[in-house]
Amino acid sequence: MPLDRIAGYLRQRVSPVQRAAFLACFLTGYLVHLFAFTNLIPNSDGLSRVFDPQQMTVSGRWFLHYASFLNDFTQMPALIGFFAMVFLSLGAAGVVTALGFHSRALSAFCGVLMAAFPCLGYTFLYMFTASAYCLAIFLAVLAVCLVKQGGWPRSLIGCLLLALSMGTYQAYAAVAVALSLLVVLRECLNTRSTLKGTARLGFRLAGFLAVGAALYYGILQVFLKVKDLELLDYLGMSDAGSGYPIARLPGLILTVYKQVVIFFFLPGSSNTFTTPVLAVLDLLVLLLAAVCFFALVLRRQLWREPWRLAGALVLAALLPLAVGFAQIISPYSDATPIMKYAYVLVYGAVLLAADLGLSLLPRPKAGTAVSWALAVCLIGVTVYGANINNLLYTASSQAHRATLSYATRLLSRIESCPGYTGQEEVVVIGAIPTQQLTADIPSYALIDHYSVPRDTVATLNKHIYYYFNDWLNAPIREPEEETMISVSQSEEFQAMPLYPAQGSVQMLDGRVVVKLQEEYTPKSSYELAYENRR
Repeated sequence: MPLDRIAGYLRQRVSPVQRAAFLACFLTGYLVHLFAFTNLIPNSDGLSRVFDPQQMTVSGRWFLHYASFLNDFTQMPALIGFFAMVFLSLGAAGVVTALGFHSRALSAFCGVLMAAFPCLGYTFLYMFTASAYCLAIFLAVLAVCLVKQGGWPRSLIGCLLLALSMGTYQAYAAVAVALSLLVVLRECLNTRSTLKGTARLGFRLAGFLAVGAALYYGILQVFLKVKDLELLDYLGMSDAGSGYPIARLPGLILTVYKQVVIFFFLPGSSNTFTTPVLAVLDLLVLLLAAVCFFALVLRRQLWREPWRLAGALVLAALLPLAVGFAQIISPYSDATPIMKYAYVLVYGAVLLAADLGLSLLPRPKAGTAVSWALAVCLIGVTVYGANINNLLYTASSQAHRATLSYATRLLSRIESCPGYTGQEEVVVIGAIPTQQLTADIPSYALIDHYSVPRDTVATLNKHIYYYFNDWLNAPIREPEEETMISVSQSEEFQAMPLYPAQGSVQMLDGRVVVKLQEEYTPKSSYELAYENRR
């Protein structure tokens, strides 16, 4: 078949709303995250992941290795950024398809918000997994789209895709859960649907989520068995095999609701990016969505069928729980910003309400006023998201430069140590003190969360060795754990002053010893297990 005929066939198969969502997401994503795609900005994990085979079965991510093969397991921001935006844009097209959007403008806004959402910036700080994680988002969305269409073949494929998504990163199960909820909510508000048909759809989606999660867990157990591995003692992963803490579930549910409210409406809280400006914008967006919803209820007379209104209100009340589902499946640790990407579907719910209700508002004044107000608010949210993402990149880039400066000076002191020939073992005790590198910039406090240090990216002792080897090309091997402990407990080491004082770098027993801290912090069981992962 000639290429022009193939292109024409694809164009006919892709609807205007799908094209609008895809192109808006792709273009916005490239503009907002351009700095990340044209620079190499490692966080603490990224220091050791210039090349990494992504064998993360020990973290429950058994599919991550296969999802990362497109970039040959190497941090290549331009290529990874391209693949990531293609997958995310396909996900945006899938969202508007699943929710049955009619408006191209609102579909475009959906793509824009998915690309500019602040949590995506945290994903791109883990550049070595970014394309795989965006693929996981797309797989979760595609799974819901297939199951919504019905039929056993599509449903089975959807279950497999959800398992693959969770096998890449478990937190993206929340994307499938939240989108499934919105699909049923959309059906409740569709006057052509029936109670029986809506209930059947809801049960089908619930079954798909349960089977997909069970399939993920079953495949994980096979991988652990075949590779003779155990889950890491990290973010509560090792506790997952001991059963789910049912008794804690009410408290976890309350925590999820609090996290969602705090994320959107409470400025100055931890693990959020909210300022008074964004809180006001979010409140206005919520109010406008409510106006559209009630216009739909009144004009379509949905109150005549109580199950529609009751079902819609119940599902809307459950939406915070759905978008925060990552906290439910990770009960032993707090959700980090990168685990909260599904929160973007709160804006998806707003756009759904607008898509259904805007045309039903009294014309011309009311409909036009609400349309313009919603557009202005969403543009404000997008600009704010772009600002937050680039603040993330700026702070992380500065931390990397500070680490580069410190590590370069430290390496110079090592190489100028009397007696050093390059063959000696180098024992660096301690991590880089943050007080020597603090970037005292007030705006950085807004994004100083889990994976964005504003002082240095080398937060642990081992990171210094990663930096020497992978970033400065200095072949300085990290000594064995026993050597680090033995040297740190010696009387000669205890008598040394702290770096950068004279005498803080000495030749002791044929080794170059550097004293950054008074005591050595032994590696955790998680770190030791991670180094032996397969």
